[in-house]
Order: sequence, then C-alpha cells, then structure tokens
Amino acid sequence: MTNDVIPTREGGSGQVRVGPIVDPARLPEAVRLYRTVLDLPPGDPAVSPRLLAGLPRNGGSVIGAYDGDTLVGFAYGYVGRDAGTGEVYHYSQAAVVARAWQGRGVGRALKQGQREYVLATGLTRMRWAYDPVRARNAHFNLDVLGARGRWFVRDLYGPDTHGSGHGGPAEPTDRLVVEWDLTGAPSPVAEPGADRLPGWGETAPAGDDLLLGVPRTWSRTEPEPVRAARVRAAVRDALESALDQGYVAVSCRTPAAPTGGGVPHDTAYYRLRRGV
Repeated sequence: MTNDVIPTREGGSGQVRVGPIVDPARLPEAVRLYRTVLDLPPGDPAVSPRLLAGLPRNGGSVIGAYDGDTLVGFAYGYVGRDAGTGEVYHYSQAAVVARAWQGRGVGRALKQGQREYVLATGLTRMRWAYDPVRARNAHFNLDVLGARGRWFVRDLYGPDTHGSGHGGPAEPTDRLVVEWDLTGAPSPVAEPGADRLPGWGETAPAGDDLLLGVPRTWSRTEPEPVRAARVRAAVRDALESALDQGYVAVSCRTPAAPTGGGVPHDTAYYRLRRGV
C-alpha cells in the first residue's frame, strides 16, 4: 500500500492506511464490507472478487482503507470513455466506509488515495454518480472534494427494490454525475446572497446563480413514501431544467440567512452556476 496515512478522530488503533488492495485473497473481504454497509440481501449480486481482481490489470482501481489489518473502507473504479466527446476518464463506481468509521475522514482519504492512483495512470479526470437528494453526499462531493455536478441521469440502475431503504415501494435511481479535476485543489465557492430561500425541489435566484432546496437529512424524509416520491420528482425536474440551461452544481450547504429571514434547519441548498 501507499504511505497515505490519516489519524483517527476518535477510537481505533491510532491510524488508518490507504492504498491499493494488491492481494487477491483480500478481495472477498472487500465484497463483504460492501454488502454489509449497503445492507444487501443474499440474493443481490453486489460485486465480484473476480471483477475486482481484473480491474487493476486493466486500468481500474481497487483501493482499501485499513485500521491495522482490518479493512474499514473500500473504493473501486475503471476507465471510462465519453460516448459524445471521446474523453477518457476514470469512473469511480462505488466507495463504502464501515459504519463505525463514517464521519471520521476515511471517505476523504479513500477518494484521495484513488485520486493518486488514477493520476499515476496518466488520467486527470474522474467521474461518479450519487443520489442528488442526499445532501451530505452532495456536500462531500462538491464542497469537500471540489467535483462538479454536470449531468443528470434518470433511473440509472433501474428501480431500487433492495438495500438499506425504508422497506416501501421501489424507488427510482436518479443520479447526478459529477466530474472531478484531479490536477487542482478545491477552491471556496463564493456565495452571493438570495432574496429568498427555496423549498424542497424549488429554485430561487441568488445573483447569477440558482439555489435548489433539498432535505438536509434524507433519512427523515425517506420513511414517508408519498412525500419522498414527490420531493424526488421535484428535485429531478429542477436539476434537469437547470443543467439543460447550462448550470453546473458547484456546492451544497446551508447558506447564510437571507434578508429578513432565517434559514430552515431541515433544508440544504444546492448552488448552481453557469460557466464552470
């Protein structure tokens, strides 16, 4: 593995090491971690150790985060090619962190480890997809890493009938696809004020930008299937419309209060901007 080391923020044995998983015998452990974190049922195909074994030999990445000898995080990806432009990039299919280690910097270390690995292959761009109603993931991808949300795909994986959801009807797997320039560092996004803050799935102007409201904590909305479906549909329509107009998602956070009003505690706000 590489020498990418991060200190634990609480508990643990002191440090987490991040680097490529080079021993094929460790790949089933990565698959078990993936299944556990996503709470996949026995019949779900998840990911194959044989696939993971083949990726590094063909331009892909298989990155692990270890506490001592215990795998606590895992990410993998492969080489992609844009069907329209022909651009070649690395596509990060998944990244998971053991529940006990979430919120302690492991996810960021995994992505940085993947970044270093990909740069060594000669590629300078990485893409991946995430559920746009999950504000915490959006903030991590856009604000912490500095990726940009450029494409929206409806029902990318087909209806979601399994996993760690609320047990209700199948949900659409709408995804926002981001692109990460691996050669630069994240830069703070200037945030012009807004006259008003939009509700969930609504947009409002903020200077030349647009704000889009989403639930701050999706897990509190998810158990209400009717309401969740309505919010998802509104976010889908708003993102598709904005991206079609040339906007790009550059941030997701709770902004400063607008003139004469407070910030709703249950809402996060995408910032969408042209020309980036």
